[in-house]
Amino acid sequence: MKKRLKIFYFTKNHILKILLLFFIVWLLFFDENAVIRQLKLKTEINNQQEEIERFKQLIEKDQILIAILKSDSLNINMEKILREEYLLSRPNEIIYKIEE
Repeated sequence: MKKRLKIFYFTKNHILKILLLFFIVWLLFFDENAVIRQLKLKTEINNQQEEIERFKQLIEKDQILIAILKSDSLNINMEKILREEYLLSRPNEIIYKIEE
């Protein structure tokens, strides 16, 4: 009986601290806007933004390549790069890739 009274008095005297602790734990782990979840979302957003930048750079390179191909003024070095790196070919040509 004394233990129950001690627990009752302890909770009565420290109810605000207990509620505050419960509220903090709830916000950190269980809430829809939990701190841990927000940190994960922030890192995912950063990864997506890096991916967007990478794709923008690829698009730029491809647009330069398209502009070169449309201009139809290829020199020997450019043709070599296009054939070796991008595996481009002329009509009715077959490409065989030999790896060393």
